[in-house]
Amino acid sequence: MNCDSVASELFQLLRQTASPREQSCKSPGPLPDGRGSPLDPNAERWRELLSFADRTHLTLQLHGNPHLPRRVEQQVEERWAKNAGRRRRLEECFLEIVGEFNSRRIPYVLLKGFTHENGFGMKSGSRVQSDLDFLVSPADRGRAAAALKELGYGPHGAENLSAEHDRPWVRPFTWTWKGDYFDAEMPIPVELHGSVWSASGDRIQCPGLEEFWNRRGPLIISGLCVEAFAEVDRVAFAALHALRHILRNDARPAHVFELARLLETRVDDVNLWNQWAGAHHSQVRQLQAIAFRFAEEWFGCRLPQVVAQECEALPAPVSSWLRRFAWSPVENLTHANKDVLWLHLALLKSPRDRWRVAGNRLLPMRVPHEAFEARLGYHASALFPALRDGVRWWWSRTTSSTISHTSD
Repeated sequence: MNCDSVASELFQLLRQTASPREQSCKSPGPLPDGRGSPLDPNAERWRELLSFADRTHLTLQLHGNPHLPRRVEQQVEERWAKNAGRRRRLEECFLEIVGEFNSRRIPYVLLKGFTHENGFGMKSGSRVQSDLDFLVSPADRGRAAAALKELGYGPHGAENLSAEHDRPWVRPFTWTWKGDYFDAEMPIPVELHGSVWSASGDRIQCPGLEEFWNRRGPLIISGLCVEAFAEVDRVAFAALHALRHILRNDARPAHVFELARLLETRVDDVNLWNQWAGAHHSQVRQLQAIAFRFAEEWFGCRLPQVVAQECEALPAPVSSWLRRFAWSPVENLTHANKDVLWLHLALLKSPRDRWRVAGNRLLPMRVPHEAFEARLGYHASALFPALRDGVRWWWSRTTSSTISHTSD
């Protein structure tokens, strides 16, 4: 099974949703760079595609797509209905937790989730939401944890999964994973975030993010009143969150698809993008621009003029990497590679930071929380290609740069 081809075929279909310009296409064809092939009518091929879509949380974005066989439409409809049931459970949990926070006067911001249903151009009911993410001030972390404990939640897992938040909180359960990403009985984790970005591991600074908290306010979504970031900051957080997963070699295509829908549906909203440019530090805009370039490459969306200018101003090494390796994070979902390491290193200015990140990514010393043998095999298989391809890219970039400066 060629999973890279399956991923390409799925992305071909999703381009018609992300970019209305492609809605009139009668059948999806190869991607612009020649990857992939027209969709195979074989039933097994569709099964593989749907399985990959489930794993990447993209299945519901196929809802209403005219190129699906009837049997696939039915399976998407079934998943859509299950997701609606989970959404109702999420809303109930959200209201219960917020009620407890409010009674204790704990300010919060809801991250991602429901807040991306407003202004992102997403069809209502099309988001797959695994958990509830609350940002609270460091001073309130203890009180927020006590509130969750009062509601029957407890920390789950042996260690923190992210530098931005502690272990997820869940209520006691007996549920076990059965391979169904839309299982109605799946527990709903709650994550308490103390920050929206941590530079400790990634070594990338994001000046000004503390201002997001001061611009928070109420947002009405499907009858729910949610405390959320201001719109320009929700855009920034969505882009930074998507990029952070990519840099950690854990790309979430559904996050990038949301960016593509945002860019395409708000492409002519001059007011939004002018506010966006004025609200964020140049370094933060640069990081967002990289995430937006992935959205453009993967899903064919248009870029607003202000965003396009930020993309054009990206440093030469970053632009060079994107031209050559933009699809590597997707390929890594099925075939191990560490090409994104070189993008990460291109964003760092300090040699010490580069050595630290390279060492952590190439030869991680911490035992990962996943199955040790599987992770060890992943790192071993990806190490040599990462070094080989990175050296080739660096050499070609350097040579190209030298030629452009010395020839007429």
